[in-house]
Amino acid sequence: MFICCKSNKKPKVVQTQTQTPPQQTQPKQSKYQIRTSNDQDQHSTNLTNMEGTNDKINLSLQEIEKFILYDKKTIEQERELVTKLIELPDKTHLIEFNWAIAYTNYIKDAGIQPGEIKNKILYDKIKAKEELVLDKDYVLVNDQVWNVLVNIYKGGPMLTINDLDRKSENNLLDQSLKVFASPSMNDLDKKQAKIRNLKQMPIKELQIIGLENEIYFCYLNSVLQCLMGIPQLNYHFLHQYSTDCRPFSYAYAILLKKASKVHYKARLLAKELIKVLQKHFSIYEMHDSSELLLFILDKFKEEIYINNAPQFIQPEQCQFKQSLTFIDEIFYGQLTSYIKCSSCDKISQHQDQFYDLSLPLVSKNFMQRKLNISECLNNYFKEEMIEGEWTCSFCNEKLRNIKRRVKITFTPNILVLQLKRFQSFPQKKKIKEPVTANMELNVKNFCIPEVVETKYELQGMIVHSGSIDQGHYVAVVKRNQNFYLFNDDEIERLSPNQINQIDSAYLFMYRRKSD
Repeated sequence: MFICCKSNKKPKVVQTQTQTPPQQTQPKQSKYQIRTSNDQDQHSTNLTNMEGTNDKINLSLQEIEKFILYDKKTIEQERELVTKLIELPDKTHLIEFNWAIAYTNYIKDAGIQPGEIKNKILYDKIKAKEELVLDKDYVLVNDQVWNVLVNIYKGGPMLTINDLDRKSENNLLDQSLKVFASPSMNDLDKKQAKIRNLKQMPIKELQIIGLENEIYFCYLNSVLQCLMGIPQLNYHFLHQYSTDCRPFSYAYAILLKKASKVHYKARLLAKELIKVLQKHFSIYEMHDSSELLLFILDKFKEEIYINNAPQFIQPEQCQFKQSLTFIDEIFYGQLTSYIKCSSCDKISQHQDQFYDLSLPLVSKNFMQRKLNISECLNNYFKEEMIEGEWTCSFCNEKLRNIKRRVKITFTPNILVLQLKRFQSFPQKKKIKEPVTANMELNVKNFCIPEVVETKYELQGMIVHSGSIDQGHYVAVVKRNQNFYLFNDDEIERLSPNQINQIDSAYLFMYRRKSD
């Protein structure tokens, strides 16, 4: 996902929207104002502003069939129908990603038709046992959208999420959910037993500084401000870790050393880190801050592991999952999925590590109030129905329409939560549902009973203003018991009331509290 940023250092693009000049009697304000749900994004359009409330999706099957059979349908009618249908739940059908992007551009600009649906590409990858990645190889749509598109554009074949679990030789679901049988003590359990609590780690508070934005670097600056707000991470890179021959770690350590020697609100440019990043992707294009955060953490882990791993005779003996890095101590968490077999009553389980949780954003406009992050977590951890066939790993009974529940079995020291605000299909748009942060968060209801450290406090947020095509990132981070707004090189201290008004954040960091 690439989200455009509008740097404060660049010439402003001429807007078609009439803007009221500021009154001369008003005091000087910062370039970025905290946005609430009552504000209008200056780049928004009717299409990207669609909220998808229930009253817009009241379509019968007869109406959909009538549209499919109607010979004189217009692109505007198609766009309106598909945009409404895409909001319906139960997204189970796969559509090849490049075709989806071509279709999105077509119904947006009425340009070149995308041609037949090219799911044959996905079918060949599944047959070759290649791993498919959501929003990179495919997008998910519901049954109604699939039926409309395949009837208009033909092509195929039809693929669902169940096909992702099939063996290529016989196309049977015998792999399905057998993976949910896992040992009671595996590598993940061994790893978490070695993880220290934050209070056991030495800390280093940095000077509060601004980061210069030469061109489109707000997505990077917001991530760096969040990371610099973690004093345990600062100490590790400054005092406990040799950064020689480790380009990412070395570049980040240089930034921390500069930040520890300058005065309050000084301005720095993370030029060493920028030089390293540009070897991996085009940094002068606009990127998603959440993806960048995970990319940087992964590079830190990779450098720490490669330079400290024991020497194995055979390369395949070296299992990264068995290693423990300082990044794991800060961000590592564990989820366990549970499925109870209705035939033998035994419970299958599967464990997965996580470094962030990506929460779906469901419109609640009919409630006439704002959501909070706790309600988004409730939606994420609610029991779900898994369609298709599932084979119990204990009795080998094949069952359908089973229920699955996910629980946290190890809470991270820093909990990263990302809201899915950006949608790329069938229309690129930003979901602007207002969501406020809980200053304190207790995840006890989402954990197994054995987990006792479940209380968190807000540590930071990344806020995106604007639309999916053009906007700006800022960070709100807790430093020295106070919250600050970091708008590139501008810094402003925020009151608790101002924090409570922010409802357009899309990434949250919570610090685990120690009783």
